[in-house]
Amino acid sequence: MEDTGQSPNIVRDFTIGNTRIKIADDCCRDKTPEDVRRILRKIARDAQAAISAAAISAE
Repeated sequence: MEDTGQSPNIVRDFTIGNTRIKIADDCCRDKTPEDVRRILRKIARDAQAAISAAAISAE
């Protein structure tokens, strides 16, 4: 994670056992709907390529 010198924008803060978990949305809160669609399309393409490669190697 890149240190910008600013405080993170914490959107969730909870505890599981002795572990405190803080989730920040700094990397995505300023994304436009088109940015989100582009990112999700890339994730889908990458996932499909990985699944296809795994299926081919399993044959």
